[in-house]
Amino acid sequence: MREKSRSGQLGELQRLLAALEMNQAELPHLETHRAQLDALVEQAGDIFQTQAALAASKQEASQKLVSLLTDSLQLATVLRFSLKQFYGRSSEKLVEFGIQPFRGRKRRNPSPQSAESAAPAEAAPTVG
Repeated sequence: MREKSRSGQLGELQRLLAALEMNQAELPHLETHRAQLDALVEQAGDIFQTQAALAASKQEASQKLVSLLTDSLQLATVLRFSLKQFYGRSSEKLVEFGIQPFRGRKRRNPSPQSAESAAPAEAAPTVG
């Protein structure tokens, strides 16, 4: 067998069976083995079809899952926004819903240069 894919191998086996059946009169001594091969190839064909149907079903389920998760995430965003509106963006109650409340910005320490330049401006005498 030169075929690597399962469908190719199955097709090759079916072609062999067809040739054996056409030459059945010349090959009566191979009839038992031909019948066994026929039964095995038929089972393999059935399983191949089942596998293809399951693969299609899996792809359909995956697409539906992606769609449902996208819709769910969008709705969750709307709900989180509504919760912030209802409780207030600083409410600690938001933590129960997995939302971090706004707790203000951290103050930056002024850099030494800006503190020095601000001090002489304040100390300058005013004329008046």
